[in-house]
Amino acid sequence: MEKDLHRFLRRELRDLGIHPPLDVEELCKALSRRRGRPLYLREAPLPKPGPTGMWVEYDDYDVILYQQETTRLHQDHIKLHEIGHILVAEAEDAEQAPAEAAEQPPALDPEEESAVLVEGWAAMLPVFDPKTIKRVARRCSYDDGEECSVELAATIVLEWASVLDDSTPLSEDPSLRRVQSALGDRRGWL
Repeated sequence: MEKDLHRFLRRELRDLGIHPPLDVEELCKALSRRRGRPLYLREAPLPKPGPTGMWVEYDDYDVILYQQETTRLHQDHIKLHEIGHILVAEAEDAEQAPAEAAEQPPALDPEEESAVLVEGWAAMLPVFDPKTIKRVARRCSYDDGEECSVELAATIVLEWASVLDDSTPLSEDPSLRRVQSALGDRRGWL
């Protein structure tokens, strides 16, 4: 599973055109371009104890809320975690697209199921209009498989970034870059 996650993350970072050193804001901009919709990052005084971040999908834009009362490194981890939810949702949406023609109605209405969750967050953060929200990714427990995967993904990307931030950047000169690469000075995602 972890090897698959490493491959998935490398492919996503490559497809998004993200190269070391890691800039989480640039990653969000690249993801926004690919999705064809704005992705806003917003600090919020989220209640403690409780979730430190949340992704909110509206009809035509996304918002990642993250705890303002923590370190910059932890904020980057929170953002990467929520980006993980977006990537998982994209993959699920891509898998479901061909099957939509023969789709059976769901046993539970997903909008109804998440209404209580959305209403609760809307009360804490009045900037939300629950009627406009399509999907909220916010969980308080790691019992959920997706939650564990996106937490691990955020940890892996930050680990790669910390290792690669300490290495010497490749030369801008293509000839010298080929020599550096041939000698093992690899500057891609691990």
